[in-house]
Amino acid sequence: MQNTVNKSKEKTSKKHSVKWILLVILLLVAVLVAVIFHRFGGNKDAVSDITTAIADRGSVEVVISGTGTVEPNDSYEVTSLVKGEIIHAPFEEGTVVTKGDLLYQIDTFDMENSIERSKLSLEKTQNTYDNNMKDMENLTVQTESSGTITELYVQEGDMISQNAKIADIVDSKVMKLSVPFISEHAKQLAVGDVAEVTLQADGSVLDGVVSYVASGEMVSNSGIMVKTVEIEVENPGVLKEGDSATAMIGDISCHDLGMFHYASAKTVTTQISGKVEVLQYKKGDYLQAGDVLAVLSNASLEQNHKNNTLSLREAELSLENQYDQLEDYNITSPINGTVIQKVSKQGDILDNTNNTKVMATIADMSKILFRMSVDELDIAKIQVGQTAVITADALEDKVFSGYVETVSVIGTSSNGVTTYPVTIVINEPEGLIPGMNVSADIIVEKRENVIRIPASALMRGNQVAVRLKDGEKAPEMSEPDGKEMPKNSKMMMNVAPEGFKLVKVKVGLSNEDYVEIIEGISEGDVVYVTSSQTVVDNDIFPLMPGDMGGMSAGGMPSGGMPAGGMSGGGVPVGR
Repeated sequence: MQNTVNKSKEKTSKKHSVKWILLVILLLVAVLVAVIFHRFGGNKDAVSDITTAIADRGSVEVVISGTGTVEPNDSYEVTSLVKGEIIHAPFEEGTVVTKGDLLYQIDTFDMENSIERSKLSLEKTQNTYDNNMKDMENLTVQTESSGTITELYVQEGDMISQNAKIADIVDSKVMKLSVPFISEHAKQLAVGDVAEVTLQADGSVLDGVVSYVASGEMVSNSGIMVKTVEIEVENPGVLKEGDSATAMIGDISCHDLGMFHYASAKTVTTQISGKVEVLQYKKGDYLQAGDVLAVLSNASLEQNHKNNTLSLREAELSLENQYDQLEDYNITSPINGTVIQKVSKQGDILDNTNNTKVMATIADMSKILFRMSVDELDIAKIQVGQTAVITADALEDKVFSGYVETVSVIGTSSNGVTTYPVTIVINEPEGLIPGMNVSADIIVEKRENVIRIPASALMRGNQVAVRLKDGEKAPEMSEPDGKEMPKNSKMMMNVAPEGFKLVKVKVGLSNEDYVEIIEGISEGDVVYVTSSQTVVDNDIFPLMPGDMGGMSAGGMPSGGMPAGGMSGGGVPVGR
C-alpha cells in the first residue's frame, strides 16, 4: 500500500515538473513571438527608446597615448668653498630660484669690515689720481675757438707759471656790427633775419644775419629809446675793429651808426706750470677750435702720475680680491630652476669638507620633460614637433601642452614587442615637479571643420542608419539582381530601425569618439547611434562598427539569450 502511494506521488511530481518545463518553454516562445511581431508587424511605436545623433561639423584627431615620469632638463648640486656658520638660507624645497639668487650666506663680519676699509682707501686714491689727470691734461694747451694768432707771448724752452699768457687769438673772418634800432622797430626783429650793412668808409653793401637782439633799452644821444642789435658779417678782408656802418633789416633802418668788432677774441693762458716743449704755431697762423697750440712738460707731475696710476690699480685689485672672497661666502644659484632638495640649513657649521658635501640640489625646470614608450606599430606616426596634451595624476583639473622633442631610433624589446622612447617637452609646467606621473596624448593627425558622426553610429560595411525625412520611404533591401532578399539574409546584415534608412558612406579620419564622413550624408542629418544592448530579433545584432557580434546558424546570438535579461519592452538590458 505504501509503495502504491509513493509511486502515485512520484507520478504526480513528474507531471508537475513536465508542466513547469512546458510552461517555461511556452513563455519563452510567447516572448520571442511577441518581439518578432512587435518588430515586423506589431505596434511599431512600442520601441521608442532609440538613441540618435546629428551629423555636425567639428574636428577629428588621432592620438597616441602614453605615460611617463616628469624629469627636469638638468640639475646641479650646490657645495661651498669656505667654512663657517650659515647665517641665512632664505629658501625651501620647492622654491623657484633664478641664476644669482642667494641660497646660503656664511658669516662674513671680518671680511665686510676689511672690504669697507678697502673701499675708503680706493676712493681716496681715485681722487688723487683724478686731480693728477686733470693737471696732466692741462700740459696740452688747446684753443677754445677758431681764429688768427695776433700775439704770441712765449717760445719753445720757456719755463712758464700757472695762468701765464701764451697767445691772443682773434677770429677776423667774421665781424659783428653792434648797431642801435628804435625800440618799437627792434621789437619786430628776430635772430636769423637777413640784413644789409652799408660801410661808412666807402658805401659798399655787405650781407649779414641778425645774431642778437637786446632785451633791454637805452637812450641814444638824440634822446630816443633804442635797442642794440648785433649783425654778423663775413669779413671781405678790409674790415677791422672800430669801423662803422649802418644797417637795414627788411624795411626797418637803424637809428644811428654802429661799430664793428671781432666775433671772437681770446687770450690763451696756461692752467699748470711747466716747460714749453712744443709750440706748433707762429704769429699770424690761423687755428681751428680744439687745435693744440703748445705742449708743456712737468717732470714732477709726470712722476706723480705714474705713482698714482700704480696706487690706484693696487687699491682696485685689493678690493676685487676681497669681493671675490666675499662671493664665496654668499652661495648663489648657478641656474634658473627649482630647489628639489635642501640638506644644509641656517645655523649649520661648515667645515673643511664643504666642497664634497651637497648642501642643496636645484633642477632646471624651465624645460621639463618626460619619456614615454611607443609601440613599434605606432612609432612611424610620431614626428618631432607634434603637439601633445598632457595631464598629471597629482593635478587632476589641469591640462598641459607640450611637443615631441626627440624620437629615439633605439628600441627595447620585451615579450616579443619592441617599444621606442619618445621625449616630450612640457610647455609652462607650473605645478609639476620631478617624479610626478603624467599621461600624454600625442596628436599625430587632425582634421578641422569636417562632417563627423559618433563612432558608434557607423555599422559594418561603412553604413549609417539615417532618419527618413517627411514623406520619404525606406528602400527594400534586395540582392544585386533586384530580387528581394530572404528574411534570414536580412537578419545577417545591418538593418535600419523603423523610420531610418541605411546609407553607404565614405569615411576619413576616425578615433574612438568620432568618424569623419567624406561622402554619403550631410551636415544636420540625424543618425542612429548603437548602444551596448543586443536586439533579440537580430535585425540589428549588435550594432557595433565593423562587427556583427557573432551569430549562430539559426540566427540567434551564440550562447542563447542575453545574460542581462529582458526589459518590459522586450529589449535586453546590459551586455
